[in-house]
Amino acid sequence: MKRINSLSDLLIEELADLLNSENQLIEALPKMSKASESTDLRLVLNNHLEMTKKQANRLQEIFSNIGQNPYGATCMAMKDLVRESEDVANNADIGQTRDVAIISMMQRVEQYEIWVYKAACEHAADLGHTKIVESLNDTINEERTMNLHLSEIAQGLINAQATDTKGSGFYVPEGNFDRGGIKKKNKGNDVSRFINEGNPPKRGDVDV
Repeated sequence: MKRINSLSDLLIEELADLLNSENQLIEALPKMSKASESTDLRLVLNNHLEMTKKQANRLQEIFSNIGQNPYGATCMAMKDLVRESEDVANNADIGQTRDVAIISMMQRVEQYEIWVYKAACEHAADLGHTKIVESLNDTINEERTMNLHLSEIAQGLINAQATDTKGSGFYVPEGNFDRGGIKKKNKGNDVSRFINEGNPPKRGDVDV
């Protein structure tokens, strides 16, 4: 990490960290998709891969516009998250248990990215970089939407098999599981719309 002497230096470091995070995800998401059993989950993860590539391109454009070099940074937090995600995928039982485990790890990734993007967005706003703020906000809303889709898939998987047949899991009476605090529009259609259109919703389409 380069020495940080100003808020501008901090913003550059955050953006470089985010770009490295996205590039790590571009490598990791195909592995997570391949390990998934659920067709919906595989499709969402594949779509997430394409979305992540677009997000990485946004960050590269930001660096190009400000005349800075982002390369050389390594996001150790994302490196640990990716490694743990791969460990969970390799050690969880094949099927719905593994799918739910993958979703859990991917949601940790989403939450980490959201908070780092939010911090960078606030610093960009403090420095008056309105175009950077707009670009980062687009990504934040995409990450929030992805998190909602992952929650919807996880809820369906848990309700479909609430009891672990090996006796090592937990029991939720079928139909009673609900992830509180999630506001859905057109319940049952959001995931299919997201998959079929092949593009993440734009700002203003996310209700969280």
